[in-house]
Amino acid sequence: MSSMKIYILTHKKFDYEESDLYEPLLNGSALLNEDFGYTRDDTGDNISELNPYYAELTGEYWAWKNSNVDIIGFCHYRRYFVNLPSMKKIERKDIEEILKDYDIIMPQKRYTSKKNIEEIHQGHVDSNICQTVEDYEILRKIIKEKTPEYLESYDQVLEEKEVYWYNSYICKKEIFDDYFEWMYTILEEYRKQNDFSKYEDGNKRVLGYLSERLINVYLKKHDLKVKEKFFYQSELRIPILTLVENRFPVVQRLFGMILK
Repeated sequence: MSSMKIYILTHKKFDYEESDLYEPLLNGSALLNEDFGYTRDDTGDNISELNPYYAELTGEYWAWKNSNVDIIGFCHYRRYFVNLPSMKKIERKDIEEILKDYDIIMPQKRYTSKKNIEEIHQGHVDSNICQTVEDYEILRKIIKEKTPEYLESYDQVLEEKEVYWYNSYICKKEIFDDYFEWMYTILEEYRKQNDFSKYEDGNKRVLGYLSERLINVYLKKHDLKVKEKFFYQSELRIPILTLVENRFPVVQRLFGMILK
């Protein structure tokens, strides 16, 4: 039987059912005064102190360097992969069965009315989020210099009208290791070149945002076979609307207020 662990990435205390499969992982724990009894991301080889810039990726970095399971996954303290229509979290038997035929489990893909690069620009203009088109131009330059074999996939992702979000997935550890090493190499070079003082505190976590596009690049480059699962956000009063909302951009606008 394969060893397996899904880390619940969190920066705060939350209610959860104890499980051999699911394990809370406290992100940025080097900067926190409490640990709540959770596994911390500031032990062993870690970048916990960089959490303001990397966000949940400090937890994933810790798992990359310190976890030795065969199958690894990540979700958030408010969001879980679930089975429909029961809305119950997926368990070991579900994962084992899926990974017989697929390379990776991802949240349901989100479709948009604009190309990814246009969405980035519009989001920056409308919401004052930290990502700008210029950020992605810098990212492209780094990819071209460091790993040019990924450049075509990068350009294709930014021209598409679909994307996987949330930095949440489940796959064999060797796939995760390969992905994270590539992604971290790109983002660490970006961090060295970037001036984070230009961002407000809440937007300094730009590296986490950029990685959400990069995993799409990795999936495309390696032509991984993806199994999409519904990703349940526990606060939503009508969670099933997320399934429809992700598939049809017009519904995103009609139900935007309900889904917030």
